[in-house]
Amino acid sequence: MTNARQSIKPRPNPDQPVIIPKIRTSVSLLILGLLLASMVSLVIMIFLPESNLTTATQLLLLIAELFLPIPIFYWAWRNRINLGEMLRINRVSSMSIVAAVIIAVSLTVIIDELDRLIQVILPLPESFSQIGKIMLITDWRSALLVIGVVVLAAPLVEELMFRGFFQRILEYRQGDITKSVLLSAMVFALIHFNPWWIIQIYLMGLFMGYLAWRTNSIWPSFILHAINNGWSVWWGHRPELAGFYEWHGHVHPAIIVASLACFYFGMRFFITVTPIAEKRQDVVLIENLPDYFDTIHHGE
Repeated sequence: MTNARQSIKPRPNPDQPVIIPKIRTSVSLLILGLLLASMVSLVIMIFLPESNLTTATQLLLLIAELFLPIPIFYWAWRNRINLGEMLRINRVSSMSIVAAVIIAVSLTVIIDELDRLIQVILPLPESFSQIGKIMLITDWRSALLVIGVVVLAAPLVEELMFRGFFQRILEYRQGDITKSVLLSAMVFALIHFNPWWIIQIYLMGLFMGYLAWRTNSIWPSFILHAINNGWSVWWGHRPELAGFYEWHGHVHPAIIVASLACFYFGMRFFITVTPIAEKRQDVVLIENLPDYFDTIHHGE
């Protein structure tokens, strides 16, 4: 962990610049990842034992998540690009992590109430109740799979792909942080193929994008993503606690007010303890690599 007051100072390496691919390349890699995960899922489904369909489906979801970033990893390997730099796997301060947890818990409650309001106008179809059944924890095996998929693997893989890989490319290519965060959040929401949750996912994506940009790290956005997903799993198994949390089918007004106050405090705290990460200066657009190496060669 770094000191909360210190900027993250990247160490330039003239022999190995930070290579930024084209936007269409990044979009193609995201699509390839989805296609690969889908094909692997279809192949595995053929051999799934029908005796324990729930556990098999949970295992299938985990395997599919792990295949999503493979095209990105392969592209980075072919181009000899450092994965840690390309995917924003960077350290952050402990105070930034604390602030991210406060933001995550409070924002999750706020988004939960927004979801309830949206469902009044656009209710979820009955078929979506099957998703809840798949995510039920019935024994230690299903606990490992559900927590492994929903709380750990899915948030980590999706943050690597969208905030680490895709948004970072948009930031360098567009030169406009706001547009980059807005666009990456939109793609993130659309890629879930769920029109009933698109607004909720989009808003969550905006804040995850902001956290990742300010820290130049996926870890704060991963915390937000994991807590949000874990919240859904928790409440799916502890309905007896709804008495103090719910009020006429909505989040209790007192909890909403407290969450709004905590969210405001969390954002102010995060901004105070988290300086904007400095951009690398040795960044080269992939189409300019020949000129870059030519300049290095003549400089020697």
